[in-house]
Amino acid sequence: MLPAELNQKYEVRGTLGAGAMGTVYDAVDRIIERRVAIKVVNRPTDTDPEAVEAHARFRREAQAAGRLSHPNIVGVYDYGENASQAWIVMELVEGGSLKGRLDKQERFTIPEIVRIMGEVCAGLHYSHQRGVVHRDIKPGNIMMTTDGQVKIADFGIARLENSSMTQVGTLIGTPSYMAPEQFRGEPVDLRADIWASGVMLYQLLTGEKPFEGGFSAVMHKALHTEPPPPSQLSVTTPRGFDAVISRALAKRPDDRFRSAAEFAEAIRAAVTAPAAPEPTGLPGLNEDATIVSARPPAPSGSSATASRSPSPTTAASGGKGAPIGLIAGGAGALLVAAGAAWFFVAGPGAGPDPAVLERQRQEQAAAETAAREAAAREAAAREQAAREQAAREAAAREAAAREQAAAREQAGREQAAREAAAREQAAADAQARQAAVQAQAAREQAAAETAAREAAQREAAARNTTAREQAQRERAAAEAAAREAAGREQAAREQALRDQAAREQAQRERAAAEAAAREAAAREQAAREQALRETVAREAAAREQAAREQAARDAASRDQAARERAARDQAAREQQAARDQAARDAAARDQAAREEAARQQLALARLDLRAAAQALATGTPCSLIAWSASDRTMTLAGVVRRGDDAAIRRDLAARGVPEDAARLTLTTFDGPYCPALDLLRPALGPAGAAPSVEVVGQTPLQKGELMRLDIQMPDWPAHLYVAYFMKSGEVANLVPSALQQAGARIRLGEPAGTFTGWEVDEPFGTDLAVIIASDRPLFGNSRPIVESQGDYLAALGAALRNARASGTRVVVRPVVVETIQQR
Repeated sequence: MLPAELNQKYEVRGTLGAGAMGTVYDAVDRIIERRVAIKVVNRPTDTDPEAVEAHARFRREAQAAGRLSHPNIVGVYDYGENASQAWIVMELVEGGSLKGRLDKQERFTIPEIVRIMGEVCAGLHYSHQRGVVHRDIKPGNIMMTTDGQVKIADFGIARLENSSMTQVGTLIGTPSYMAPEQFRGEPVDLRADIWASGVMLYQLLTGEKPFEGGFSAVMHKALHTEPPPPSQLSVTTPRGFDAVISRALAKRPDDRFRSAAEFAEAIRAAVTAPAAPEPTGLPGLNEDATIVSARPPAPSGSSATASRSPSPTTAASGGKGAPIGLIAGGAGALLVAAGAAWFFVAGPGAGPDPAVLERQRQEQAAAETAAREAAAREAAAREQAAREQAAREAAAREAAAREQAAAREQAGREQAAREAAAREQAAADAQARQAAVQAQAAREQAAAETAAREAAQREAAARNTTAREQAQRERAAAEAAAREAAGREQAAREQALRDQAAREQAQRERAAAEAAAREAAAREQAAREQALRETVAREAAAREQAAREQAARDAASRDQAARERAARDQAAREQQAARDQAARDAAARDQAAREEAARQQLALARLDLRAAAQALATGTPCSLIAWSASDRTMTLAGVVRRGDDAAIRRDLAARGVPEDAARLTLTTFDGPYCPALDLLRPALGPAGAAPSVEVVGQTPLQKGELMRLDIQMPDWPAHLYVAYFMKSGEVANLVPSALQQAGARIRLGEPAGTFTGWEVDEPFGTDLAVIIASDRPLFGNSRPIVESQGDYLAALGAALRNARASGTRVVVRPVVVETIQQR
């Protein structure tokens, strides 16, 4: 139930879920009648490092989400702890997760995918601007309300800027959605969230994850292979998404989108973007290309035809000049597009405040109103000019007709001689009047055109002023963003230099410590060998002295018996000469047989199989060999470098060890494992003793099979570690730490729950699994799931030295895991 501190304020309505970490309750805030979800966990003891880390993640979830207030992020209202429990009060989302819908094989339309990813990116952009990187983006952490709104949940492993709560180099997350830098245990930033969002976009478009398989297979594919473009897996996916996925899943973080807002804008543009050239893979083929959206095609149908047909007014004016109304309307559209672009780039919660947006909207509306009024005035002016021109032409025609009629009447009354002159004069007068009318019309037309040009110039000046102001604001915002990005990059470079210096110093210290350890080990080994040689020599001398004394006693006993027999049988020596001679012959043969047996026993004793077995086990380079021996047999079991098994057999023959006296169980390998074997040799258990390990199934394992291990624990409670050395020079901590009962028999690698097992995949060859059992924990902190062999051996060497100093019992056992493409 709820902690006592919450009972007064909240009323529990039911349980939403329960697990090893704790319980999530459906509750109501009694004061404000708001439904909430309350996650309650038990506080761990200080002796359980894994539980302490889980509790730190729980607190980190509250701290990270508590800094964020955004429509697309699950809100956190309260956090608290008492002596035994901790709790988070958060927003209740009733619609379920995106994973639940994907598990039901639900497919989404392209517009719905664009909307979902836009809201995910909006929430991520907001959190990134406030220094919070989620680091575990996946469908299971994307909640959806009943009306489809996206809510990002579970900031339990988020990284907070300027915080020491998250250990650098620790690999945490969900493998299918982890970026390459997370697998390598490197520090991550917002671009890891871009990668995970790209994996989720790929899954929404195709219904499949880009990287499938077990942990090792997913890790190898994420680091070294490219998935097929989404348009090849789904015919409904526009080809424009191929370039977006390519950039989001780039192996190098610098090649991905610089922000979640930029990623969201690319997703929206991909719907109408032209298809890129057919790629052969995704990231890395054209990573520096810029995605350019083509101008949308003109609409079809009557509207397209109308746009090509001139209006009556345009035809009347000869089709010259651009309509000012259309220009003004285009300016308004540009303002709308600029405002929309700013909203999508900055994202919700990152743009100007609502007052600025309202002021910009009012300015935009005023500009559009002015443009419409100017267009109306221009249209009215053109219509008025056309009407006046038509009236002037009609008046001129009527005047000409009246003058011609008057001329004809005047010609009839006058004399025939003046008739021709009157007609000529009338024609001249009509021509002059027509010229005057045309000149007046030309002046009026010029005045109208001048007024139109002045209005267009004023409107263009207004547009230019607005555009310059908008450009100045955008430049100021861009310069501020550039300065901020430059500051972050400078801080990142300085931090990288400091980290590099620290790593180099640590490497020098490790090298010095390893050199000192090797010298000490060499001195100890030489002392042990000298003591062994002296012990062998003393035992051989003692055995030879005992043999000589026994031979002397036997000879004296025989001589005494002969003298006694001679004294008793003096009288019958002649009669028993033949029998005595036969007895002497038999005694001679017995003596020869005893001497031969003594010589063979002495030779076998001098051979000393224990010394030979120990010398081969400790003297074979790049090996980890356990041995046991008796007076007549010896056993060697372990792993050696390929080819050294034959050298061991030659050495046994040279020492005179019979083939039937030596039992060899040696597995060979190829790989860079010599430093690890040299470090682990002092902790190797004796042959035949626990812990023991076997690879389950037919070996070598082929692609697609699961790697499983059967382990027999020693007869004392022990912490189990399984370190998996790979030919790539990396080590995977398959079992970082687990306390097992005495004598327990364990099988590792069986699928269970969300764990799908360790699936065999390329690269193939021989890997090395090392089982480590200790009666106390070896490492103070949890190790990365994957790390370099050098880092792991440095930490393991320090842990073994500490174990020897504190009396901690540590035993190791190796096994070679060989994999192939197909048997």
